[in-house]
Amino acid sequence: MFIDREVKDKEDLKFIMLIFELPWLSRQRTPEESELSLTVFRSRINFVNKFITYRLSRQQQSDDRHQHIAYQTDPPIQAAARVMQIFFKANQPDERSAASSTNGPNSHSEIYGKRRASARDGFVIIPRNKTPTLNPQKVPVDEFYNMMVDIINLPLDFLAWESRSSSRFAFCQYPFLISMGAKTQIMAWDAKRQMELKMQKTIEALIIEKRQKVTEAIQNGNTSVMNGNTLLTPQELQRAPLLILHVHRNNLIEDSLRQLSMHDSDLKKSLRIEFVGEDGIDAGGLRKEWFLLLVRQLFDPQYGMFVYDDQSHYCWFNPASFESLDQFYLVGVVIGLSIYNSTILDLPLPLAVYKKLLHSPMTSSPMTLHDLAMFRPDLARGFEQLLLYEGEDVEDVFCLSFVGSYEAYGEVKEVPLIPNGDNIPVTHYNKHEYVERYCNFIINTSIDEQFDSFRKGFYVVCGGHALSLFRPEEIESLVRGSAEPLDLDQLRSVTVYEGFHDQNEVIQNFWSIFKEFDDKDQRRLLQFITASDRYPATGIANLNFKITCIGSQDSDRFPTSHTCFNQLCLYNYRGRDKLKRMLIRAMNESEGFGVK
Repeated sequence: MFIDREVKDKEDLKFIMLIFELPWLSRQRTPEESELSLTVFRSRINFVNKFITYRLSRQQQSDDRHQHIAYQTDPPIQAAARVMQIFFKANQPDERSAASSTNGPNSHSEIYGKRRASARDGFVIIPRNKTPTLNPQKVPVDEFYNMMVDIINLPLDFLAWESRSSSRFAFCQYPFLISMGAKTQIMAWDAKRQMELKMQKTIEALIIEKRQKVTEAIQNGNTSVMNGNTLLTPQELQRAPLLILHVHRNNLIEDSLRQLSMHDSDLKKSLRIEFVGEDGIDAGGLRKEWFLLLVRQLFDPQYGMFVYDDQSHYCWFNPASFESLDQFYLVGVVIGLSIYNSTILDLPLPLAVYKKLLHSPMTSSPMTLHDLAMFRPDLARGFEQLLLYEGEDVEDVFCLSFVGSYEAYGEVKEVPLIPNGDNIPVTHYNKHEYVERYCNFIINTSIDEQFDSFRKGFYVVCGGHALSLFRPEEIESLVRGSAEPLDLDQLRSVTVYEGFHDQNEVIQNFWSIFKEFDDKDQRRLLQFITASDRYPATGIANLNFKITCIGSQDSDRFPTSHTCFNQLCLYNYRGRDKLKRMLIRAMNESEGFGVK
């Protein structure tokens, strides 16, 4: 008997009646008692994933040509995917909180899960531990990935899912089974498909334009163009699939914004950068330099678009920004372009930004107090103290009213959270509503205009069905890189040398020193070389890491790096201690300076 199968046999009815007779269905159990332990939960996820792998491998062995068709009509695989969906939803904090209920007025469920209806505004308070920054997920998202799913014909699966015309099963209906690398390939394939369509239209438009010019010239009596070629030159054909920006270094933001706004229909083309007045062909280095310089300017606190929190080290949108909304549109475009052009950006944006980007009334990932704690930990901690306070003298102890506030260039601006909010005190009975409205004010309403422009810019580049396959955590990883621990052995295996070789004494010392550093200094060194302290989310193999010899003799000069090319330049330093000293000095001296 399978899920969604029409009941036609009386034996099926007997089976259903037997299920209702099972004794454990009548047991009274609270949500806490019915929760699986982490070990058991993980084992069941692993078991169902192995079952899916087994079914797919059998189909692949039996008939590889029709393997992409077989799984679409295989009820066991469909049932297993639905079971995994139940597990996945149970793993999400908002889904677990929706199912929980308790009776005590001071329980965590009552305190943090009371006003579920607010999810329509994109914010809901959920049960959590007392530490605001803990990740409420039981199991990391990547433990749901099934590597066997990655090797099926995913573009074909995506097309079947995208068309919506077929009632057949598609793995894209269950994107938590698809790894981030495979999703990125789907997005790249979809982008290539869209770019090819745009390129075809661009070439057709250029041909029509040339023909019109020839026709106009003939009508004006210029018969010398009678034998002119109306087809495109090789140079024009070469530039057609590219988006080329010509920017001045001293006018980077304005030049970039103007040209990106003019070519918003070409943003999914491959990006090339030309700095005006400079020679050089962009083979990827100039593009990365443009990204790094532009992001550094846009996120500079002195520029005023974002507010930096010293405790969390994250930025958030400045509700008092004087910059035009076009600038926030540009930030959205730049982040979208970084994904399409596989460039990691060192963006100090919290996960809440990516949750807001992907949030819609149809999704179930509203904001939570955890999200606020990521970038405003002090404020979240204060809310927690208020909600956990058991006394009824809240008004006398906390002295709060329904007013939100933010700092605008040294001046505190106050905004009522509800009509006449400055005259309504916060009490024991309305503190839940106060916290919810204040959080919604910080995360949503105070920055609506800025974030809407930012979202528009992002979706101009990344909008499409492929984006809906990603979780917010995955989009963050695509932009910032993987937060996984650094695997230096794997990094060494993909490193390219110029003037050195792997067994050279300097290289041996370098890797020994790199491994000796603690995690913080390892990431600082990686950032010194690549401008990011993280690996690409799609794997370290996609990091083109290079070490170059810039002098055959010992030297007292510091090592240098070309972050645009992920390149470290070393002299032939004599001795391990000297190399270590030089690397540390180079890292310390380089902080706060521009890219090379």
